[in-house]
Amino acid sequence: MRGRLSWVVGGAALIICLGLLLWFVPVVKVGEITVTGAQQTAEEDIITATGVVPGANMARVDAGRAARNVAALPWIERAHVERHLPGTVSVEVTERTAVLYAARSDGEHLIDASGVPFIIGAPPAGAVEITDTREDDRELFAGAAAVVGSLDGPLREQVARIRVSGPYEITLILLDGREIYWGAPEDNHDKARAASAALSREGRVYNVSDPVQVTVRQ
Repeated sequence: MRGRLSWVVGGAALIICLGLLLWFVPVVKVGEITVTGAQQTAEEDIITATGVVPGANMARVDAGRAARNVAALPWIERAHVERHLPGTVSVEVTERTAVLYAARSDGEHLIDASGVPFIIGAPPAGAVEITDTREDDRELFAGAAAVVGSLDGPLREQVARIRVSGPYEITLILLDGREIYWGAPEDNHDKARAASAALSREGRVYNVSDPVQVTVRQ
């Protein structure tokens, strides 16, 4: 019995010693840091944000903290960091999509699909300008982003900007000057289908606030 106990104690001590050795002595080192999913964010910035450097002790890499640090970068919506033996740390990111942008005195505020303004910079292709909002109102932005997200490709390509004068007063301004009065950001997919169909009719203002009863006026 004593012999078995001594073996158990000795085995536990050995495991502890090996753990301490791996923790304090960089037996296994970080040799490579890989990044996937980044388009708007430079890989160098992501690697720097992790706080992990080549040659660091793999056992002491805090993957959770590294992921949180990367997710704090403006364009990054989510980040996942993993350690892969013998010496690779992988970083997988999901970036935000700039659905809207609002022109302000300090530049264009890019806005994601949830209505969050996340960075000031040049709007990427596909982002729609939102106007008539005096402040960065996330509720208004979220409603407008939902409307834009409901548009199919051909209709969205015709939209020059989206005018939001209130939470229930949304109007799409097309490239040719025609307007689609949307009203509240609800029943968006039905309104989008109604708008696409209505644009084949002659008119300047299309009211799809009630997608069942669309009106058109010159």
